[in-house]
Amino acid sequence: MAETKKEKLDKILARFGEVGQIKAAGIVSKEGLLITARMTPEMNERIVAALCSTIMASAETASSQMGTGSVSEIHVKTEQGTILLQPAGEKAIMIALAESGAQLGLIMMEIETRARQVQEILEEV
Repeated sequence: MAETKKEKLDKILARFGEVGQIKAAGIVSKEGLLITARMTPEMNERIVAALCSTIMASAETASSQMGTGSVSEIHVKTEQGTILLQPAGEKAIMIALAESGAQLGLIMMEIETRARQVQEILEEV
């Protein structure tokens, strides 16, 4: 039997998590709805999804007002890690929380690759 889109997206998220130094990851719709996630129990996945979508929308609005083009990635450095947001086409955003001191170059290369895969799956008919 053919894999569902959800199953394909779950596999992408699992492979992304294999990079290491990632505390949490997810795929959310641009509207802030949770598609799939791998987060710790103390995180409310739905709230995280909504807030990350809001951050992306705010960045896109600011970018538009400043005439700087579309947003390609967002990094929010915190005391305990870095929040990463990567657009995955017109419909979704890949989100991740990298550990403090993580090798962000490797993680960013991987999140870009996985975001393209998410985009392809969501654009399938």
